[in-house]
Parts: sequence; structure tokens; C-alpha cells
Amino acid sequence: MLNKSVVIAELNLQLSTKLSALNANLNSAIESRNTDTKSSAGDKFETSREMAQIEIRKIEQQLFKTKQFIQSLKNNVTQLITTNQGIFFISIAYGKLAVNALTLNCISNSAPIAKDLLNTEISAHFEFVGVTYKVLNKL
Repeated sequence: MLNKSVVIAELNLQLSTKLSALNANLNSAIESRNTDTKSSAGDKFETSREMAQIEIRKIEQQLFKTKQFIQSLKNNVTQLITTNQGIFFISIAYGKLAVNALTLNCISNSAPIAKDLLNTEISAHFEFVGVTYKVLNKL
């Protein structure tokens, strides 16, 4: 049986793993930038350092977003909704997540479909982008 605590635990595991990988990538990129030696071709050196700096900024943005996801997961109310078209975990916009051999969609409460999912009673139907959804369960 799939429940919110299992989904939250798996999502936390995925986010923690991603955070560790991003930190390792950041440290590697910083080390690479700092050990780049200046050659006689000054422009090439500056371009190389700037490319490394751009990569560092990208990783830092991903780190910030991942930390925000972790914080939001701790602080936000979550909802697990099963429909005839799939399972939705309303909390953070993580995307697809595999839990106990099931794939579910992690979406934020501001996602366009979230309002319909939250406002539809169990056994009722709603249509979204031409697809009819029947809400089977809410946890």
C-alpha cells in the first residue's frame, strides 16, 4: 500500500542523493577552475576560467533549488491522490518518482492540474486537457 510517508521518505532520499552529487560536482568545478594555469594564450585562459565559472553558477542554482525542495517538503501540506490516469503527489514539482514499483507524478500545488485534483471528490470525474480523470483515492 502506498502512503504519504513512504512517498516522502523516497523523495527525501532522492533529493539528498542529488544534493550530495551536486556538492561533489561543485567542489570539482571549483577545484578545476582554481587549478587552471595561465598559459601564454591569455584569452584562452580567461575563456576557460569563465566557462568554469558559468558551470559553477549552474550547479549553485541547482543546489539552491534542491535545498528549496527539501525545505518545502518539510513545511508544506502534502496530498496523495490516485486517479484512473495515475497517481499524483501534490507537494513539490519534482516530476516522476518510482516508489514500490509504482510511478507517480510529483507536482506543486500551483500546477494547473492540482486545483482539479484537490477540488474533485472521490469517485467524481474532471476533464483536463481533453483527458477525463476519475479520482479514486485521496490521502
